[in-house]
Amino acid sequence: MNARPRQLLALLAGLGALWLAGCTPTAQTPAATAIPAVTEALVGTPPPRTQPPAATEVTALTATPTVPASTAGPTAASTAYVVVEARVVEVEWPPVMRLGDSDVIRLAVLPASDVLTVTTEFADHTTITETLPIPRLTGFDLAGVARLDAVGFASAPNGDQAQSIRPGQPITWRWTLRPLSAGRHRLALSLRLRWLPRPSSPQAAAEVNLYDRGLTIEVQSLLGLTTRELVAVGLTGLVVGSTLSLPLAAHALRPHGARSALQILAPNPIVSIEKPPDLRLSASENDVLRALFKAYGRLVVSAEFRSGYSGARTFLAQPIRSDGRADAYTIAKLGERAAIEREFHNYETFVKDTLPPITARIQSRPVTLGRRPGAAAAPALAALRYTFIGEPGQSPTSLRAALLADPDPGLLDKVFTTFGPNWWMQRRPYTFRLAYEYDRLLPAHFVLEPVHGVQATQVLDGRLAPAQVELARGGVVKLQHLRPAELRADGQSWSLIGTPPPGQPPLRVRWLDASSPATPAARVVATRATLLADAVRGLEVGSLPTPFARLPDLLNERISGTQSTCHGDLNLENILVGPGGFVWLIDFAQTRDAHTLLDFACLEAALIAQVLETSGPAGSQSYARLAAGVHPLQAPIRAFAARCLYDPNQPREYLLALTLTCLGSLKFVNLNRPQKERLFLTATALIQMLDA
Repeated sequence: MNARPRQLLALLAGLGALWLAGCTPTAQTPAATAIPAVTEALVGTPPPRTQPPAATEVTALTATPTVPASTAGPTAASTAYVVVEARVVEVEWPPVMRLGDSDVIRLAVLPASDVLTVTTEFADHTTITETLPIPRLTGFDLAGVARLDAVGFASAPNGDQAQSIRPGQPITWRWTLRPLSAGRHRLALSLRLRWLPRPSSPQAAAEVNLYDRGLTIEVQSLLGLTTRELVAVGLTGLVVGSTLSLPLAAHALRPHGARSALQILAPNPIVSIEKPPDLRLSASENDVLRALFKAYGRLVVSAEFRSGYSGARTFLAQPIRSDGRADAYTIAKLGERAAIEREFHNYETFVKDTLPPITARIQSRPVTLGRRPGAAAAPALAALRYTFIGEPGQSPTSLRAALLADPDPGLLDKVFTTFGPNWWMQRRPYTFRLAYEYDRLLPAHFVLEPVHGVQATQVLDGRLAPAQVELARGGVVKLQHLRPAELRADGQSWSLIGTPPPGQPPLRVRWLDASSPATPAARVVATRATLLADAVRGLEVGSLPTPFARLPDLLNERISGTQSTCHGDLNLENILVGPGGFVWLIDFAQTRDAHTLLDFACLEAALIAQVLETSGPAGSQSYARLAAGVHPLQAPIRAFAARCLYDPNQPREYLLALTLTCLGSLKFVNLNRPQKERLFLTATALIQMLDA
């Protein structure tokens, strides 16, 4: 018999003996027949499932003292019967890694009835499974305590990781690995069962080993050399290379930076795209998908994640080879070409080697289409693929949908505990004007349309700071030192950007023409003030003073804060929630080093607009409560933001960030009237708090 079932049998035998000792003679007969039936099930098939008592929530598991099973355990008074549940333990790990890369080890405990095939999330991984019995005791909650010891790796999380094991529910643990040296490394993975007495029970906790596995990972480096050999070769190469590289340097450097990361591919017309009836794709979107998945015969698009604010489209899809073999599900994102390329660059710079692999990983360079014969310009779309993290037969959902279905603050806690240590907690002092970080969240400074045959009366110089420029609607201006930044999502207008003085935000202009500006004159169609006024026109704001008049002073305020790597667009659609409640991030088009509190303000503004409900007229206490952050879903955001304040006694740093983020969110066309009303009135209440 395997050692693990023997341990469990021994534990159950002890429990049965304790129970028999505490029973009256009249109760011994049924008990004597019940325990052998359970122990027999441990080495065979489980008995018919019975409904155990409802489990209470297991909290603070990592703080629970461990009591060896041989010295302590549940007593007879609480152990009236034992239920055995068959579980499949599934372990996935990378047998080979490259020095400098990161990867993930996954341990899952799945109901045996749910496992039809072995799941491997990443094609280059190895997966093994083993079916084991899981005893459940009445009067106790059951937890699994997993641990990975990885000498030779930087790994996270460290130490014991405890999770509740609920009947019929899968649970998953993941660890991030980054090798510190080349060579063959041995890792130890273990899983223990821990029975915790419920609050009403006087019994002690019990624990037993369920699963132990040694893993081997071969870490390779350049040319198969060890770290020491690489150092020696690198020193030699430095000397030799320095004498050879100078003539090549001028050729290698390009005036506009590095070579484009985009792959230019032709669509494969044989790729059949299957999608739900209500999901519509344009001809260009179909072509880009056929280029992104050109090696396949079919692409089954299962769902589209609701768009955030960028205008890009994100799909859950499964590529299927020409011979009918299906590959793993993947996330395909389509967007404007420059934005997709920027997202890939930001991922390589800020995400790939810093965040845990449960952050969705980009699988390859993004793809765009080449110029067609006779076409005036190359198509604007590009696409990339993210890994999909999920369980068999279960799709992820956005954090917005998850919170609307179950407003659990624990999901927000997971965002910070998972990604905080490598991003927001690694901060440094940072002094800046508020405009430098938050002006970009607000609408463009001016909207222009080209005009012909009209003399310009003013010059719009992109070298000036926005605060130095005053233009009225209807005026005609001449453009100077403004360059096209990107074609906007509507495909009919451009974003133009200036080059400001140091410490100032750039001048931003929306150009209402599909061609980049070439005319000498343009008419001012709108200003930031008129755009904000249009955004709140018709809202039920009562007699409250508009906060827009305070914007120039707020933007000019100097902040003593901190800087860290930030997602940059941390809205509720860019956080996905998978089975088991784990969370991961997508969409890194705006990821950069920025004010540490930026992400928290973006997330709370999205929460106010899309999840939190308010009642009462404008100016009522409901909006004051939103501004104060007293809602249970706001509490985790405010708590983590407080930890990241430069001065813990000065919350003004965060309140300013949230105010400008709420006002900036008014520009998004996919928000409805009640959502914009909540944002506007919350911002108004925040300004009243700041001015008090």
